[in-house]
Amino acid sequence: MTVTLPAGVEDHVAAVLEAWANQRLKISDRRSRMVFVAGEGPDVIAYYAVICGLANRWVDVQVNGVTSDMEHIWEDGRRLTDGGSMTPSLKWAQVGGEDPLHMPHVALEPETQPSPEAVSMIRYAYRLRMVPPRRVKPALERFVFLAGIRDIRGPRLPVLSTGHEPEPKNTKTSGQGIDLEELRKRISKIRRRHVQDDYEIVQAETELESYRKLADANAEPIDSVLLRLGCSATTDSPPVWDCPRPIRHQHPSLRIRDNKAKCQVCDRNKDLLTPTQLVADTLQITPDEAASFIVDLECSTGRPAFEYRCPDLVASPLPGTLVTAHITKVRSNRFDCVIRDAGVGYEREAVIRRPDTANLPDGVIPLQLRRGDAVTALTADPQRVAPGKAARWQLSITDPMLAVRAMASQVPEIIDGRIVVKHFARVRGARSKLAVAPTEARLNAKGACIGTNGNRCEAAQRLLNRPRADEHLEIITYSHDRRTYLENAMKPAEVVDVLIQGDNAVVAVSPRQLHTAIGRGGLNSELAGKLTGLHVKAVAAGTDLDAVMRDMQAGGHHATG
Repeated sequence: MTVTLPAGVEDHVAAVLEAWANQRLKISDRRSRMVFVAGEGPDVIAYYAVICGLANRWVDVQVNGVTSDMEHIWEDGRRLTDGGSMTPSLKWAQVGGEDPLHMPHVALEPETQPSPEAVSMIRYAYRLRMVPPRRVKPALERFVFLAGIRDIRGPRLPVLSTGHEPEPKNTKTSGQGIDLEELRKRISKIRRRHVQDDYEIVQAETELESYRKLADANAEPIDSVLLRLGCSATTDSPPVWDCPRPIRHQHPSLRIRDNKAKCQVCDRNKDLLTPTQLVADTLQITPDEAASFIVDLECSTGRPAFEYRCPDLVASPLPGTLVTAHITKVRSNRFDCVIRDAGVGYEREAVIRRPDTANLPDGVIPLQLRRGDAVTALTADPQRVAPGKAARWQLSITDPMLAVRAMASQVPEIIDGRIVVKHFARVRGARSKLAVAPTEARLNAKGACIGTNGNRCEAAQRLLNRPRADEHLEIITYSHDRRTYLENAMKPAEVVDVLIQGDNAVVAVSPRQLHTAIGRGGLNSELAGKLTGLHVKAVAAGTDLDAVMRDMQAGGHHATG
């Protein structure tokens, strides 16, 4: 489908949106493969900036039938070394055109790399005017190259200038040309307002019993939980509490809002903590164990009531619960360990079978547990080892549900059913992918799971990586459309084209992203296949997808998940 953009317009954002709507396209269609076919005229760079802001990526450019990889050019600019920040700070600079005399100027000759001093001027100037070359292809490439140089602290596009504008009196861009950064910000706001087009609403889960205890614990008044943790509050209104974390603060620093807490020191730039998250962080246990501490025990952490020392009065963990396993002995075929009831300390014998840490893909180092290690594990049914002896709990550290449970413990929207984990795939110690979807409108499921500055996802990763591992947790947006779902599942690689026939799929990516698409030991495409139920083969863009598909079908490949 071709979207034709008019020439000589005053508002490039409005022109793009109108042309987009005239083709009956939605904002979510921006994720499709796009090529910007550049014509002549002064509107080209402004239109390209708007299209890239709409797509939220650098779109390839085609001039006279030749396509340029603009993201590669952007990366070249971003990797340049500068000579350090400018002192004093530079308000304006200009690249290209004749020397304006009233501001620093960089000539930037074609096919030459700027000096570190010139890179500093481009990178750290508060405002940058760009006078483009006359020819379209070099002009677009220079724009993207400069955007890469200035992206050290996030997108900061230059002002498109003729070079004859008057001397700026302040840092405002009015009268200095076309503010490309302002165009990008405008279209980005529109894209974010229509983010609900990017995901679909699914039916809510009818059975949430596995999260019942977490939900009940999070509903408990957090001030009572803080009292049980030995905290006290000021007489201010609203009160400020002592932080219960191991590193105590000299002054009260924890505030409560909406039955959640946040310490100004420990939780800076983080989301508010639920009662279970606060207890888990304080006692260094899992959120499931923290929920048991809140709901099951009416005792403080320091002096539990005597009757709770009796194991008959302590509820056993349900199968599928996240627990902290303390390794007590390393054997040839297993790891002996104990799990302790939070707030009580009663120990239950458990075992992690050694094959549970083996059979990993090439390049993934198996976890080596040592005596004294504390590892996050998932409980199964206890098994009796001999008549009259206590049951020994069977634990797993590779079960894919462990990743789901770790993520759910950090996301209240999963616990209360507003977000559903549709599918999941995991290789312990390497990577996990979780496909999520909302059950109500205006809820960004992926954003909610990632959290502010990625804090929720990072907290789940810390649970997965105890005591030492490097497992990466990725959140994928679910879609019932197999093509869209597969494109999402292949992240972080950007898909150029997809061919699906039966249970086989060929995915084309840019040549420089082929290694990312395949992943270490084929892990990324394997997990994407498990999520989507497809056998996935990643190839470089330009490959004959039909020929690859015929080879796959001839080889008898079937779905991997």
